[in-house]
Amino acid sequence: MKKPVIVSRQSLQQMLNTADSTKLQHIVGRALVALFQRQTETEKAGNVTDRDNDVGFTGADARSGSLTAKSYIKNQKLEQWQVDKWIKVQRNGFARLTKYHKQLNEIAIVKANRKGCQLTLNV
Repeated sequence: MKKPVIVSRQSLQQMLNTADSTKLQHIVGRALVALFQRQTETEKAGNVTDRDNDVGFTGADARSGSLTAKSYIKNQKLEQWQVDKWIKVQRNGFARLTKYHKQLNEIAIVKANRKGCQLTLNV
């Protein structure tokens, strides 16, 4: 059985492309906080990734992702330069944030299940 898809790379990119600046900072901030919460306590404290387990941030994004997530938690907003880092289109044609689409989908599925939502497959 296929896993339900709530967040795909394409749907996340579309969301980033169409959001106004205020909504965009909340999309990025909430996504980074969700990924940050998946880090181990040691990783959170050190703003690093010390386990290659496909959970939370990659090693390359650990410091900036953790610091930006902490900033969003504290201020409930992000500076434009913080948002720009995560929405900048990479060589693959997608924003940096979209590389985490599978984890964000897992998080969305758990959240939907808690709310008792009926999930359907996006094919």
